[in-house]
Amino acid sequence: MVYTLSACPPLTIMLKNYFLVAYRTLLRHKGYTLLNIWGLTLGLSCGVLVFLLIKFHLSFDQYHSKIDRTYQITTQTRVDGINDDPGVPFPLAQALRQDFSFFDDVALVSGVYNALIAVPGAEGKKKFNEAQSLCFTEPSYFNILDYQWLAGQPKTALQEPNAVVLTRKVAEKYFGSVSEALGKVIRMNNDLDLSVTGILENIPDNTDRRQELFVSLATLKNNPGYARSGLDNWSGFSSSTTCLLTLKAGVSPQRLERALPAFIKKYHTTEAAHWNHPVVPFATIHFSEKYGRGLTSTHLWALGLVGLFLVGTACINFVNLATAQALKRSKEVGVRKVIGGTKLQLFGQFMAETVVITSCSLFLSALVAELSLPVLNQWATNAGMPFPLFTHTNPLADGQLWLFLFGIGLVVVLLSGSYPGIVLAGFKPVQALKGQVSSQQVGGMSIRRSLVVVQFIITQILLISTLVVMQQMRFFQRTSLGFTTSTLSIINIPEQTHVPTFRNQLAQLPGIEAISFCSSPPASTTNSNNNHRFDQRQEEESWSANTKPADSHYLETFGLTLVAGHNFPESDTARGYLVNETYVRRLGLKPEDVVGKSLEVWGRTAPIYGVVKDWYNRAARSEIQPVILFPRTNSYAACGLRINPRTVTETLHSVEQLWEETFPDYLYQPYELDEQLTRFYIAEEMILACIQFFAGIAIFIGCLGLYGLVSFMVAHKTKEIGVRKVLGASIPQILTLFGIEFSRLIIVAFLVAAPVGWWAMSQWLNGYTYKIQLGWGIYALSLIVTTGIVLVSVGYQSFRAATANPIKSLKSE
Repeated sequence: MVYTLSACPPLTIMLKNYFLVAYRTLLRHKGYTLLNIWGLTLGLSCGVLVFLLIKFHLSFDQYHSKIDRTYQITTQTRVDGINDDPGVPFPLAQALRQDFSFFDDVALVSGVYNALIAVPGAEGKKKFNEAQSLCFTEPSYFNILDYQWLAGQPKTALQEPNAVVLTRKVAEKYFGSVSEALGKVIRMNNDLDLSVTGILENIPDNTDRRQELFVSLATLKNNPGYARSGLDNWSGFSSSTTCLLTLKAGVSPQRLERALPAFIKKYHTTEAAHWNHPVVPFATIHFSEKYGRGLTSTHLWALGLVGLFLVGTACINFVNLATAQALKRSKEVGVRKVIGGTKLQLFGQFMAETVVITSCSLFLSALVAELSLPVLNQWATNAGMPFPLFTHTNPLADGQLWLFLFGIGLVVVLLSGSYPGIVLAGFKPVQALKGQVSSQQVGGMSIRRSLVVVQFIITQILLISTLVVMQQMRFFQRTSLGFTTSTLSIINIPEQTHVPTFRNQLAQLPGIEAISFCSSPPASTTNSNNNHRFDQRQEEESWSANTKPADSHYLETFGLTLVAGHNFPESDTARGYLVNETYVRRLGLKPEDVVGKSLEVWGRTAPIYGVVKDWYNRAARSEIQPVILFPRTNSYAACGLRINPRTVTETLHSVEQLWEETFPDYLYQPYELDEQLTRFYIAEEMILACIQFFAGIAIFIGCLGLYGLVSFMVAHKTKEIGVRKVLGASIPQILTLFGIEFSRLIIVAFLVAAPVGWWAMSQWLNGYTYKIQLGWGIYALSLIVTTGIVLVSVGYQSFRAATANPIKSLKSE
């Protein structure tokens, strides 16, 4: 049987032939194939990871059925500027229920930090420290948010005092199984027995509500000390006490907002002008810059843009390599056309090759993403992130991910394969067979230059961003906090009864150089701002001060320095105060002017003994606050130990022995102060890690793009180089041809990247009170690094072209 060239084979056979030929062609050009697969895999892996991150964080708390009607009441104070806080006064929830009828449910949630839980068992008491997983709340909380109940009744489980609901994970940790937990008793902080009345399924990853032990709010009536701001206190609040509510169907949040001014005036009375309670949609809390926990929507979309750029650079790299390869395949195209191949068939053949490469890259990128997620989540956990970066479930079981992979694969095939396919299909058969296809017929240098310049721009923007974030982090690390952090261990003190004995025993240990009992270290996430009245002024100051109860050894232990006056005497209560320099400046006075003057704090008036040199009482990222130090024994919650660096291990072991003797019912959990302070910069660490990772990928993909461009240049200039060498050109002169070409590209890219990078990083730095200046050194270093990348990427091929035998390149002439 004889087939004519015009016969059209069935579609399935044609597609089968396309992919068979594509497989053989790619196998024959292994180097070209591997470079393309590597480049696309890296770019697509970043795209997949960014997609998973964005998808996961956009889903935070969206699974609650009433999310569209759920709001969080927050607090805004106007005493010292405008300050926003997620916390509310403790009686606010009950007042809302009493005064308004347009809520389905209102719930107060009061978090407890570092709760000690003891579980009676066959082997004695098992003890656990619940850092932030315990809270007091009401039954209505489970009407607002959706939880899956394994045991117990949502409406009654938290009605009675001394009741607690656990998650499956906590129940198994305490009792071994869910069935064993229900009805059992646990003890909180050695003074509060709680009966387990319900068990919940484990809390999903995609929520900011990470509490796993829910104690009935009614318990606080008999134990008011756990309400940090006071059960009936409208003039103070804690950030850990929050209020959620669900509006009735058809009621708008604007109706509540209109009613709140009268409500605030009623309960805040004379201080109403200083208070506001904004109504915030619960669905937006996760990304809120005011109330969120570190990752804002700006960060999320910035990462998305970077991921898009990296996928784009991978496509650009593919186009560069494919069109560079086109010159080498011109005779193949000529043969195919001579035997009857049409443009459409040739285009289809090249698109089939693109599909094969893209499919391999998509498979590898999904595999890379799956292997990377546990590592990235573990890094986030070790860094102290308050939430996971990605879901812990298997991403390959996510149908949306496969739709994303299909969609991005289709886009990559169209973007990467269309142009090279059109170029190859457009070769004229006679010129192709004679090897007379010119560089202009495969797109010329101008298109290739433009594509590489785009890659350079993206790479340099990422480099500038990386250098700026690194320098800002180095600024934080090198900035003196104003107090000693090294060899300082902090121990949380559970009770005051045995503190004097414990202090005396600690003082006898040879490795301890200084001891101080206090409410918190000089820099801490736990801060209390309060009103105060200076000297004989009739009214309190219009700005609040950070109050830190501490003993007379506080300055010595933490290395704080007096600039005027002297330390206050040892005392159990406030017989005198110390203030910092910022406090004095806010008064408009000099340090020597305030020493000896009276100060009223917490209703107690006493003289100011001295002024302490400023230190960062939050972090180097935040403005230094006015601070007041004073002794108050019943407020001491921590013990700071400055230990001889040569005996740290032995000393801490001795301290542990003393702890077990003095506080046998409590857990011994010391922490290093300098390690704790690094948690102030979790968001910066995450941004730096992401940018470094993405910059590294962009650099590698850029190197592959440069390889494609220099390959094209070598093919394009082979005869020119041969003629120049015959006429006496030296190797340095030949290399200069390539150097001039790439220097132009680097400079053009830098002129675009520098202002874009400056603008982006200026916006980022504006979020810090203390920051670096964007000097020319950052841009110069970025340019030097880019130049180094170019030299490494193109040097070898340029040298080979410059040292090639000119006779071979001129043979065809």
